[in-house]
Amino acid sequence: MTLTGARVCVIGAGAAGLSLARALSSYDIELSICDAGKAGQGAISAAAGMIAPGVEAAEALDPAEARHRAFHALAVHSARLWPDWSNALETDSGMTTGYRRKGALVTGRSPDGLQNILKAAIAFGAAAEMASDAPPLPGADAIIFPDEASLDARALAAALETAVRRAGVQIHEGVAVDRLLETGGRISGVRFADGREQGADIVIIAAGWAAARLHPALSGLEPVKGQALMLDAAQDVSHWPLIRGEGVYLAPKPGGRVIVGASVEPGVSDRGVDALTRTSLLGMASALVAEVSGWRIIDHWAGVRPAFPDRLVRAGEVAPGLFVAAGAHRHGILLAPAIAEGLAAQIVSGSRDAHLAPFTPERG
Repeated sequence: MTLTGARVCVIGAGAAGLSLARALSSYDIELSICDAGKAGQGAISAAAGMIAPGVEAAEALDPAEARHRAFHALAVHSARLWPDWSNALETDSGMTTGYRRKGALVTGRSPDGLQNILKAAIAFGAAAEMASDAPPLPGADAIIFPDEASLDARALAAALETAVRRAGVQIHEGVAVDRLLETGGRISGVRFADGREQGADIVIIAAGWAAARLHPALSGLEPVKGQALMLDAAQDVSHWPLIRGEGVYLAPKPGGRVIVGASVEPGVSDRGVDALTRTSLLGMASALVAEVSGWRIIDHWAGVRPAFPDRLVRAGEVAPGLFVAAGAHRHGILLAPAIAEGLAAQIVSGSRDAHLAPFTPERG
């Protein structure tokens, strides 16, 4: 089919959905987004905004696994897109994203634990080296990843929504999709929970864990709750790198703020917070940076990450007229530009993006 004049419906107004809409908005199509909640208020608003492909791979992936190597390549590709994406987004929205490239420090492990992470980083081809007394961790052994970056997730959400609306995309909030419509073996639109229907030539599922019920290709998608804190450091931390310990991270933000996170609670979808998790996060963070114990707590919240059992994203075409971008787990912001540009190219021209090809969902 020709895309000119086509009706495209994106389900989900988070990092993936808003970024996809932005990538598609320059084409001559009728583009809309629908979300069961508020645009930009899902997992994206609860995220720490880390763009750290080297650390993510070295800490959690196996360089001997082909899909893990493919994921790292996708993550590195996306991280390289972020500077231009951020600049263009700030121009189009008139808002900041808080993008900053100050590197990352991995610390708080045994000597053997640090060596294992360094070996994995080198095997993945990430820039990394051992260091001691690296600011702001005097006397601590750490691994420096100089290429890592971060941004302000809440600022990003606001900038994406503003840019997408300015591009003429219709955003429908508070409308939950009940099921997909099919005509002649092709997805032809969506039915909302209130019974209304919206026709579409192409539907893109870019929603959270609850979207698993919409198509068999999303089977296994589950919620993974994460609690985090915002602290007031009462000092300028703009020069600080990301700090990653075992089970905790510190992500400096503008205005002397620092995000400390995050718990990992598989199968939990509520957004409640509890004192036990708050105390645990503060204790682990204080063990890395002693002054954290004296910082004021500004906020304590929970987000729900969508994840498949292997914790790897799925992105691609799953049926005629249906595409998905789901299960990014804690990597939704990191992967947003690569998924948006790769899927947009596939939707518009039919060409499959080499970085996304290993993560095409099984058809159901």
